[in-house]
Formats: sequence, C-alpha cells, structure tokens
Amino acid sequence: MTTGKVLTLYMTMPDMIRAGHRMSVEDMDCDEDGIMGSRDYENGSDHKMVIVSKKSYDIIEEAELVVDQGVLMEDIYVDVDINHLKAGSLIEIGDVIFEVNGPCESYRYLYAFAPELPELIHGQRGIFVTPVEYGQLAVGNEVKVLKEV
Repeated sequence: MTTGKVLTLYMTMPDMIRAGHRMSVEDMDCDEDGIMGSRDYENGSDHKMVIVSKKSYDIIEEAELVVDQGVLMEDIYVDVDINHLKAGSLIEIGDVIFEVNGPCESYRYLYAFAPELPELIHGQRGIFVTPVEYGQLAVGNEVKVLKEV
C-alpha cells in the first residue's frame, strides 16, 4: 500500500475576503462539494480538487527551473508519488476519502513561468480528486492509497 504525508494545504479565499487569493492553511473540511469555505465551494461548478506530489516539483527543480510551491495550483501537496493513480482509485487523507477522477492536464497557464514547463511536467502535474463524503484533513496527515484501479 502506498503511504505518505500531507506537506501543505491550499485554499482559494472567497470573494468577501480577497477574491482568488490562494493561501496555505493548516487544516480544512471537505465534503462532496469540495473545500468548505473556499471560493469555489457550492458554486455549481465542478468540485474537483487537485493533489500534487513532491515528485512534480522535483522534476521542475531537476530541470533547473525556479517556481514557487503552489504554482501547480494544488489544493493538497503530498510527499508520495500519486501520479500513476487512475480514475476510480481511492485515497484516504485524514478523515476524508477521495476518489481519483484522473490526471490534471491543464497546463497552458504554466507557459508564463517557463516556456518548457508544460511539456516538462506533462502527465506529472497531479491528479484530480473528489471527496466522497464529509471529513477533515490537516498538514501532517497520513496519505494512504486504499484502492488502485
């Protein structure tokens, strides 16, 4: 079984605080609608979250590119490689079970950081996940792959 730890959590703040500002948080509550209290919570759109592994940033660093952590737009940053997980796989973090929806393949915005960045991390940016039901997670929580498809 694949296991690891949560290194950082990010939340996009709602319009009433500072529209679109992403900040790191120590913990968060999630349910089927996403991250409770975030800008995108219950807004009628797709509620997928993004988990990015340290491996993705290692690939960038090995290419001698410098980007800030969080530039891959992750909600959850972990120290275990999860990029191989396919749709239908299950991951447990804290009290939350996430279903994997598939790879995160949106790269266009990364050209602004370095023209070679999108191609460099193609297939390694992270995975989209959806919380199965309500639960809490925090920095330092164990990341467990419960089921691989």
